[in-house]
Amino acid sequence: MTLPDFHALQVPSAWFWIAMYALIGSLESVLSARAIDMLDPYGRRSNMNRDLLAVGVGNVATSMIGGMPMISEIVRSKANIDNGAKTRFADFWHGIFLLLSIVSLGSWIHLIPTPALAAMLVYTGMRLANPNEFVKMYRSGVDQLLVFVFTMGMVLSTDLLIGILLGVLMTTLMQLVRGVPWRSLFQRFVEVTTLPDGSCLIQVGQSAVFSNWSPVQRRIRDLGLVQKCPVVVDLSRARYVDQTVQDRLKELREECSLARTFRC
Repeated sequence: MTLPDFHALQVPSAWFWIAMYALIGSLESVLSARAIDMLDPYGRRSNMNRDLLAVGVGNVATSMIGGMPMISEIVRSKANIDNGAKTRFADFWHGIFLLLSIVSLGSWIHLIPTPALAAMLVYTGMRLANPNEFVKMYRSGVDQLLVFVFTMGMVLSTDLLIGILLGVLMTTLMQLVRGVPWRSLFQRFVEVTTLPDGSCLIQVGQSAVFSNWSPVQRRIRDLGLVQKCPVVVDLSRARYVDQTVQDRLKELREECSLARTFRC
């Protein structure tokens, strides 16, 4: 265990790598959590704010004793699901046994051939990157398949952060070409009114796209889950509704708490 050397912060390039580690760690953790949500047989949803907070606190703590940055790991999460994990105790015991293995079997772990570990990752990765995903994207629309293939190619040819950013940029450009107002990409146009029958009407204007959907989704959850108000979402005023928003609406409809009180 070694204490950090804060003199490195005097070097400008150090701040670049700090930002890169923070962005990549946060992005990969959120993407991993999102992927596991889609694989969870019980249909549960992760709290992304809690996940990012845990990653941030954990990375600060581990760096204080000379540790490496950590992220939410997709491969181990998939292994937990495959072996019947149901609660957070699966993650807890996974971490405990991993710690015990490193402390007591460190020299033995170094004897495991690196190609064997790589083969395990490739095998699990192939199960995650099922060819059916391409068919699913094609059924969602040719543009969705194009963005999917483009983003995957950029991630493989550059790195995760640049590939995701290029994919987001491509999606944004496609939306602008389709007539989405520039202002509505990052600004929500939402009106909430109470109907005579006591339900809450949420009217979305301008556009409903991935970049402005998060606050709208929080509004729906707040009304439907917290306030227990029957929710009606009206997208007739929106000039464009992208596939991401459509998928999120389907997920909201499928949630038990909103199953009988959510209409779109």
